[in-house]
This record gives sequence, structure tokens and C-alpha cells, in this order.
Amino acid sequence: MSVKIRVPGRLEVPTKLFGQFTFPDIIRLGLFPVLTYFLKPEPVLLGISAVLGGTWYWWTPYGQHLDTLLYNLPRWAIEKKRLEDSQITSKNDRYITLEDGSSTAVIEISPTNLDMRTDSEQGALHNVYQNLLDTVNYPVHIHSTQQELSLKKYAGKIEENQSQKIYAKKHLKEDYLEFCHSLSERDLSTTKHYITLRVEKDTGNWLLNLLPVTSSNGDKAVKSKLDNRCQEVVDTVNTADLQAERLTGWELKNTADRFVTGSKDDTSILYDGPEPSPTWTSRREGYSSPYHYRKTLYISEFPTTVELGWPLQLLRTDGLVDVTQVIEPRDTGKATKKLQRLSEKLNAEIDSFLSQGYRGTNKLETLLEDTEWILDLLADRQAQPVDYSAYITSHSESKAKTLQTHRQVKNRLETLQFQYGHTALRTDQAYKTQQPLHGDPLNETQLVPSTSAAAGFPFGTQQTSQEQGIIYGVDTSDDTPILADRFSWSSHSMARMGMVGSGKSYAAKLELLRSKIAYNNLQIIIVDPKKEYSHVIESLGGTTHTLGERTKFDPQDDDICFQVSSRGQQDNVEELVDLVENIYHHTSRNEKKTLVLIDEARILMNDEEGRRVLNQFILEARDTNTAITLISQNASHFTYCREGREILDNMPGKVFMRHDRVPDSVVNYFQLSDRERQELHELKTGTDSAYSEAILKISGRLDTRLKIESTQAEHRTIDNGGRE
Repeated sequence: MSVKIRVPGRLEVPTKLFGQFTFPDIIRLGLFPVLTYFLKPEPVLLGISAVLGGTWYWWTPYGQHLDTLLYNLPRWAIEKKRLEDSQITSKNDRYITLEDGSSTAVIEISPTNLDMRTDSEQGALHNVYQNLLDTVNYPVHIHSTQQELSLKKYAGKIEENQSQKIYAKKHLKEDYLEFCHSLSERDLSTTKHYITLRVEKDTGNWLLNLLPVTSSNGDKAVKSKLDNRCQEVVDTVNTADLQAERLTGWELKNTADRFVTGSKDDTSILYDGPEPSPTWTSRREGYSSPYHYRKTLYISEFPTTVELGWPLQLLRTDGLVDVTQVIEPRDTGKATKKLQRLSEKLNAEIDSFLSQGYRGTNKLETLLEDTEWILDLLADRQAQPVDYSAYITSHSESKAKTLQTHRQVKNRLETLQFQYGHTALRTDQAYKTQQPLHGDPLNETQLVPSTSAAAGFPFGTQQTSQEQGIIYGVDTSDDTPILADRFSWSSHSMARMGMVGSGKSYAAKLELLRSKIAYNNLQIIIVDPKKEYSHVIESLGGTTHTLGERTKFDPQDDDICFQVSSRGQQDNVEELVDLVENIYHHTSRNEKKTLVLIDEARILMNDEEGRRVLNQFILEARDTNTAITLISQNASHFTYCREGREILDNMPGKVFMRHDRVPDSVVNYFQLSDRERQELHELKTGTDSAYSEAILKISGRLDTRLKIESTQAEHRTIDNGGRE
């Protein structure tokens, strides 16, 4: 990330005596000495009172003065009890209603990979997000929530898979399981992003507001308002890079169950509520429920400039971190008047300081520049004024782990030059603020232009499955394993493209070995014009046939590799076309999962009949539980013709290994960014590194750079056919 966004300083500027003491500070310093002077002006007592006043001023536990903590103490004790009793009154197909009468709608955002975008493309994403903030006239809550990415359940399914025959080497499975367990030990996490829209019960009449929430007119008005807002947000956010979908039905109900502090659904099942302490947003003492320990910070002031997507720096902290951002639009006219008054005040204070010989006006002059900058933006209609707040919550089932993550978050904020505040004795408010179903009672906002608020673009993480499929590699940005199940895609097919020596065949063989372990009753069929897959298929107990010897299939066939008798023969083309057509007919009558790998797909793509057969096979493979992998040396082998582009249109998965050249037709078809185009020339290969790299694109699901590594058993099998 490299796009820098300007952010103003906190514009609330209290008047200070001698440039140091605010009015509350003067009270803290002078109250005890003044009272002592009038009640009993003895030197010793005056000295003690001066010490008390100095202590009151200088001692700020958790960054707060003692009077602030004392003010929050009774409020916290009362509200903590109310928080524990908070319940959801209903969860229907589209709305979540709390007992205070408010209703919430939830929109899930499928993210893009911000690291894979050029500066201009990042700027476009910033504009999309700012457009959302400029469009809405109601509060928008952005929640990026993390949960543990554990491969234990996935590994358990692999371990229970007994479909492999005795001749399938046991150490392949054992090494793969060990690989999964080693990844699980890295404290990995997966992030989901939500936009929540909340509407309070408001009939427009204070007397009617006292009626129960079941008031039909008020309920209809709330839901109608939510529907309109949801549609507006979805229409604004949906772009080529981002997808927004409103959660409904069981997805909404299941999501709500993860959000609530305590709920009562239609079956009257009660969930234990949180137990916040003065410094913990929630904790688990005395509860058997899955609520985590939580500690929350708020951003009190931003640095002068921030990188677009700065929340990603926090979401990539070791441990579980939630980032909540609240944006509430302000009336432009009122905000302009406030900023103009602030500008006059700052000018007056600067003049006053300079007239008295003080030179320490840099902070005031910076704030004045920020104020004038915002006024110019508003005057030119380049941004809208918003109240913006950001909260960071570290959480875990382990108290020690939560504290460790909390320290790392603070260190990272300090490194990024963010100022932050603690929520001591406001943990009840912090819990509600960082929960997607509530409002923002913490209310640590500051006035900023929408362009600055949009710098908090959070939708830059990658999503991955956790229970099915195989591990295709590790995300190079955060070492997250990419676990994908191609049989869950709308079409199960994939293209692998890369220059000679890029590692595409090695990665394809790796997928074969892992797929055989992961999927029950899977048949593998390989079309091998290069004669380099026989040892892999035989290590799995399959058989190898020379093209022309046998092209018919028996229903009991397991894994088969068809190879040519001699590489490079021209008459192989016709035989390869016939073979693929026979495979197509076989899989159309076979109900079990089938993985078909066709190497050197360019041979078929250069033949008119071959293109027709491939196109038909891939188009209909989705209906026969067949996953097809096509391997070619360059993406242009597909994009140069209409049939090739149609084939790619029906293949959700694209794997790009290193390319020596990237024609414009490839860039245009795949909509590759300038950065991706450059990376295609820089991806590591197995010949120049201990691992290879690839760009993996799964339509509507994933777009990331992968590091592809094998286990020792997998490498031995691929390298020499499993011969020890």
C-alpha cells in the first residue's frame, strides 16, 4: 500500500492559560488550595492541598483524570447490569430487533486484495468508498471481525478419510496432516467485513415512542427505512472489485448469534451475557459461554497522513483483532459555520501568543491549516463533513493471549504514529460500540472530511474456506493458508498458465496428490502429452496407458494416466482430441467426483475440433461433478480466439505462474492491474527458489499471490515417483 491520504488533527481546541492549562486543569490544580485557604489557611495544610491538586492534575490512570474516572464509575456500575440483561427480541428473515425497539440490517462485503492494486486502482477504491460516505445521510457502521483460522476440523476430516487404498502411500497423508497442524500453530485468523445499518424506533411523536415496539406503524416505518438504506449501500458498494450482499434468512440469524451480548430466540434459549470489568470490555470468569476476553482502544488522533487501508496493518497483528469504524454525516452548513468559528478562534490565539512573545504556535498553525483545508474541500464539494470514530478490540479465549495481542496493537499504533485512548470504566459502552448490533455509545468521534474517513478502507483482506478442499499455498502478504474447494464452485474447472520452468506442472501434481487425500472416491484422469505424470499416478496406485492402446473406460476404473508414445508427433493431435471426447463421455456417466488434468492444452487449442471438444466438455462438466484443469505455457493460448475466451469464461479458477511475456490481449481479458502484470515477470519459480509463487484468482472469491510449498513426502513423490 502506498496511497497517502491527508487527515486533519483533532479540531476541538480548548482555550489554554499560558498555553498550558485549560479551565478544568485550573480547577484541578487550584480547588484544594483555595478551599484550604478559606477554611483553614495553615502552611502545612496548604502544602498538602497543593500536593493533592498537583496529583489530581498530573496523575492520569489509563490516560484519564481522576474526576473523569469518578464520574464514569457510578454510570458504569449501573449500565453494566443493563448490558448483561440486553436481549434480542426477534430475528426474522431480514431484520434483527433489540428490546430497545431498534432494528438492524447487516450487509456482508466480499473484499478485494488491496496489496495487488496499483496506486491508481487503490485511488479508485478510495473513491468508491468515499462515494458511499458522501451519499448516505445516516450513520454507517463498518465492522471487520476476526475469528481463529483453525485447520483442526479440516485435518480431522482428512484423517478420517479412509477411501485411499493400501497402495496409496501412507506417508503422503501423514506429512500433509503434519503440514496442516504446523499451519494451525501460527495463530492465524480469517476476517469478515460487515456494514450494519441501525434505525431507532421513532414514530415522530414522543408520546407514541413510549408505546411497545410491537406498534405496527412504527415497526413498518423502521423496516421500510432500513430496506431503502440497504439498497442504497449495496448499489453504491457493488463494483468490479467489491461485492456487497445483504444477509437474510438463516445467514442473518447465524451471524446475529455471533454478535449478540445475550439473546432469546424463538426457542427461548438464553445465552450468557458478557461480564465487563473496569478495564476489560468482556471477560469469561464464571461463564461457560464462548465469549472472549476483550480489550478495546479508540483512536484519539491520527497522524498527518495515513496509508489507504490502514486498518489492515492492525488486522494483520498476531492474534484476533476487530476494527470498528463509525461514520455519521454532518450537515454541511452547520459544519462550515463551526469550522469558520474555529478558524477565527485559532487566528486569535496565534496572534495572542505571538504578541506575548511566545513562539510555540506550530500545533495551532497546523490545526488552522487543517481547518482551512476542510473548508476548501466543502466549498468545492470535493468531500462531505462526517463525524468519524475508530475502535480496535483485541480478543481471545485466553486472557494472556488477549493481553499479548493488546500490547502488539498498541506498539503498532505507536509505530504508525496514531494516538489512542483507553476505555477504563467505559467498557460497557465499548462493548456495545464494537458489537455490530448496537450504536456507538462510546462516541469518541472527530470531525473530518469524508476523503479522510475513507482512508480507513478495511475491505482489503482475503477470505478462505476452513473445512473442505485442499491447501493451494500460503498468502505471501500474511502467511494465511489458502484452502479452497473447487467442487464447491459454480463450475469446478481451472486454468494453470506459466512459462517453461515456472513450476506449473509441479503445482498441478501437488494438487493431484492432495486432492486424492482430501476427497472421498475421487477418480483422477490425466492427459499427458509430455510423458511426465506416470510416476505420480502410479504412486497413487493408478495405471498408465499409451495413447492408442486404450481409450475406453470401465466403470470400475480408478486413476489413469494417458501418455503419448512419442512426444511431438503431429498425428498425436487427432488422438488427443478423440481421447478427450472419450473422457467427456465417460465422466458424463460417472457419478463420483472426477479430476481431469490436460497438460499442453495449447495442442488442443490450436486445433478447431480440439477447441470445440474442450469448450463443450468444460461447459457441461459442472453438471457431472467433474473438475477440469487445463495447463498451458501462456495465457495467450486461450485469449487469442473466441473459443478460448469462452472456455476461460466457464473456468472460475485461474492460476498464473511466471510469464516471460504478457500480451495486451491477456491483460485486457483478465483485467490485470499494472502491478499484477509486473508481478507475472517476478514470480519465483522452483528452480530459483525453495518454493514457487503464483497469482491465484477465483471468480468472486479470491485474488492473491501465493507461495507454493510441498511436504518432503510430496516432493519425493513428484521428483522421483516416490522411490526412496
